[in-house]
Amino acid sequence: MRNNSLNNTTKLLKGTKQGKLVLVRNSLLLGLVIEKYKTDTLSINRGIVSTPNIVFHTNNTKCLIDFTNLTNKDQLTSVKDYFGQIPNGMTLTIFNGEYYDTNSKESSDISGTYVFQTYADGIVKANVSSVTGLSSKLNRYDKTKFKDIPYILANTVTDPFEKRSATIIKNKFGKNSKNSFNYMGIKIGDYIEIPSYVPLTQVKDLNVDSDGNEYILIDADLSVQDLTNKKVACNLFIDVIDSYNIEPDIADENTGACLLYENGILIDCINNNTFSQCLFRTSRSKNIRGEYTTNTFCSTPETDISLQSNITENLVQITTSLVNNLSSINTINGSLNQNGIAKNSFYGRSF
Repeated sequence: MRNNSLNNTTKLLKGTKQGKLVLVRNSLLLGLVIEKYKTDTLSINRGIVSTPNIVFHTNNTKCLIDFTNLTNKDQLTSVKDYFGQIPNGMTLTIFNGEYYDTNSKESSDISGTYVFQTYADGIVKANVSSVTGLSSKLNRYDKTKFKDIPYILANTVTDPFEKRSATIIKNKFGKNSKNSFNYMGIKIGDYIEIPSYVPLTQVKDLNVDSDGNEYILIDADLSVQDLTNKKVACNLFIDVIDSYNIEPDIADENTGACLLYENGILIDCINNNTFSQCLFRTSRSKNIRGEYTTNTFCSTPETDISLQSNITENLVQITTSLVNNLSSINTINGSLNQNGIAKNSFYGRSF
């Protein structure tokens, strides 16, 4: 079992307000283009028409609006684009909020006004401003029990980069290539550097445009450059708060899924990470631990379908094998991690 304790600081690099930046991976990339960020302000009248799960807390004065259960990629993109442009403190209005809980037989109505706080990873945090129909007996609102689809509208929508310069680093090969930011295991909040072209800067967004180009958004004013035919080095840094005594293995070419837990709750899963990347995403001071497995991907609707197909193809063979070996199955093969899961399973390498 790996330990997420990082002691005896060594080779900590350039500092940030949070901690120090540590080089965890690098790669040579082709097909890059550096472009100016183009503002694409969304219409205020569009709003978001989607059914989230909602949790109210702190005596119904605050709420978490969870859109992570959406499987439609277009809806997920719309939610991210919309709330990504709303500044802290803006008023949100929810319409069509009538709700009936078939288990408790309680009725409620979440329609009213809220004050937007933050949006990250599919979840909106908001304060309740003026909502008169909330039931004091309900805290969690399941998306399947709303009478109609809620409609969420901001009183105005602005672009966070509208008044300052920003840059897009576009990868023409797209995300489904070893020549990609995705394959480097980059996530929003990481730092990248392309020597001679892009200074060390934080990744503000990582996405795919309508033409299939993968792109990174950075908050910097850079000159337009076409590097399509030029192989350039791309360095990936992670902001590390804790000290450490295990050097990152930049030469490691094995990749897999990195699951991160905060206080025992799964908060993120990042594909195509090396062991070092995953290790340096953990934090003892923040009580964030990681689990890592090579040659594995995070569970998504697409990978679930693939897994279901494999299971179907092998179901008869597995069943027959279990029957033939039933008498010899006495213990789990291999040691267990702290969740009671065998180490050779998907969640097998804890630290």
